[in-house]
Amino acid sequence: MTRSEEDYLSTNEVNAKLSCLLKADLLRLRRIAELQAHKLRDCDPDDLLAEGLDRVISGVRRWPRGVETATFMRMVFGSIVSSKAKHAVLVSQHEVTVEVDPSGNPDAGDFTTEAGTNSDPADEVYAHEMLEKVASKLANDPHAQALALALGEGLTASETQSQFHMSQNQYDSARKRLRRVVSRLIAEENAP
Repeated sequence: MTRSEEDYLSTNEVNAKLSCLLKADLLRLRRIAELQAHKLRDCDPDDLLAEGLDRVISGVRRWPRGVETATFMRMVFGSIVSSKAKHAVLVSQHEVTVEVDPSGNPDAGDFTTEAGTNSDPADEVYAHEMLEKVASKLANDPHAQALALALGEGLTASETQSQFHMSQNQYDSARKRLRRVVSRLIAEENAP
């Protein structure tokens, strides 16, 4: 289904909507930008907020009618973060190391291309999004939610039990519940 011009806000409507934002609305957008920015290393929330607003005001990112400000801006920020992650993957695959001779002449050194050794930023974004989904599904299960967050932080079983005051039985039960939630989410993602 192709959208028509009427399905999007005009530039004047976008400017009117943004000019009516209260300080609380701007703080909320800043918080949303902060949450999205944490999905990548070296992504400043203020820069993400500014870039997102710039894309919306300039018309690069069209605002569909009927979509609330916070929801739309979360999508804009998410799109920017995803784009930055993809860019980081490309850059890491084509990193160039330059050896400079002692006199400081770069032409005398060797150029070598190295494949990126860091983990894939797109994988990091996916893992962070999946962790958010899992934690949200486990909102009413504090032990399983704590376990999910602990695993996301790389804590061991004993560290998790100690930090979240869980017995071995509580930990094992929470692990089973967590495994079921993750399995359901993956099945939903892979459903046709």
